[in-house]
Amino acid sequence: MKYYFQIVLLFAIFLSINACETTKLATSNEELATSNQKPATSIADIKFQNINVIDAKNGLQKGMIVLVKDNRIIKVAKAADMAPTGAKRTVIGTGKYLIPGLWDAHVHLVFTEGLESSMFRLFLAHGITSIRDTGGQLPLVLPEREKARNNPKNAPRVMVAGPLLDGKPTVYDGSTPYNPHLGLGAGTVTEAEKNADEMIAAEVDLLKAYEMLTPEAFKAIVAKGKTAGLPITGHVPLSMDVIEASDAGMSSMEHMRNLEFACSSDWEDLLKTRQKMLFDGKEEVGSTLRRNIHKAQRAHAVANQDAARRTEVLKHLADNGTWQIPTFSIMTAFSERFITRTDWQRSFTFLPAKIRDAWTKNSIAFARDTPIDKGSKDYAKWMFEMVGHMQKAGVEIMAGTDCPIFYLTPGYSLHEELALLVKAGMTPLEAIGAATVKPAEYFKIDNELGLIEEGMLADLVLLEANPLEDIRNTQKINAVIRDGKFHDRAALDILLTPTE
Repeated sequence: MKYYFQIVLLFAIFLSINACETTKLATSNEELATSNQKPATSIADIKFQNINVIDAKNGLQKGMIVLVKDNRIIKVAKAADMAPTGAKRTVIGTGKYLIPGLWDAHVHLVFTEGLESSMFRLFLAHGITSIRDTGGQLPLVLPEREKARNNPKNAPRVMVAGPLLDGKPTVYDGSTPYNPHLGLGAGTVTEAEKNADEMIAAEVDLLKAYEMLTPEAFKAIVAKGKTAGLPITGHVPLSMDVIEASDAGMSSMEHMRNLEFACSSDWEDLLKTRQKMLFDGKEEVGSTLRRNIHKAQRAHAVANQDAARRTEVLKHLADNGTWQIPTFSIMTAFSERFITRTDWQRSFTFLPAKIRDAWTKNSIAFARDTPIDKGSKDYAKWMFEMVGHMQKAGVEIMAGTDCPIFYLTPGYSLHEELALLVKAGMTPLEAIGAATVKPAEYFKIDNELGLIEEGMLADLVLLEANPLEDIRNTQKINAVIRDGKFHDRAALDILLTPTE
């Protein structure tokens, strides 16, 4: 009996040990299975999981993973095709949309005194990660560009033209608050070349030619820009025809300014009349002379557009690569009256108190005292229709606003511009392209910016709704990524809060 109990005890011990080993094995297998499902060591700073990606080249890609490391996009792939991947920050993108960072391709950083220090925060808060400054004195705009370069995660990318390279008399000569000192006048070709050389020496990113230049001075500036490898934008000089300016090498036209004259059935007579008015008015104030010429010819030209002549003009623009920046925001403000909308007035609360109060008062007075005239309506209609003609002709288009001129809230106005481009006939995807990859192409940096692809810079905007269904959904911003830094909604709200 004694041996019987010993045998039973030994058998029980054996079973216990075997059970323990079995449990250990099961646990080990479970841990192994779990470890195979765990994310790998963090390889990204930001991971967008199951995100809908939109850019002008690839359209809408649903259910994607986008990885960002430092300031680069390192992976874009279907979520279903990727193994679990670690990241310092994971953003669940279900129901959200990721687009490239936006550009405002026509701004004036130093136009409104007191607003300079708020411009960067307002752009970033509205998803604008790059801007193209199209007119400002070098001592004012160059420091702003330097600030942006030194703090890229908290400021947009800044491209500057320097002052407007104008003729004499000069339009923006500082004579009135509405004509601040943005222009640099040149009465001769030698002076025009000297002004261009000064800009090139300051390492501007483009040159801007203006309306009072002679044809000879304009062509001299274009030649200087070409030699330096810089784009030449501006207003077609009133002394020239659009085809002549484009053939000379003009890279882009702002506001489609003076295009209406060139497409008129009597464009040659209009040109001769302008040249005489310029000669006779050379002692007048530049802004007054320009205004008188526009007043004398614009309505007539819009009413007498010639389809065959328009086709000829647009073919030259397309063949020469003369881009267009319509700036509907400012050019149709008199007819669209969006500055009187409740949401637009609310955007003034983002501004410093002094500017907010002045803009609120002045914009309300404008709406009350300035009726919509037939000329404004007709001109706006012409502009909207012309965009369709330009697209058919293959003329490239960029999105810009001219903010902060005429109560255009920096950042906010770009979203209005996108809506107006769509109203003009562009698809939402084309409008997004005009504010993303197109400006990058213009500056020849589209190998790094403007698309959501591997290797691109991580300037991105996360939206709460699909902008392809309604372009105004670009305003529903959840987050902005600039130079790899994630600015969430709370951070953006802080940027919208003025400290002045």
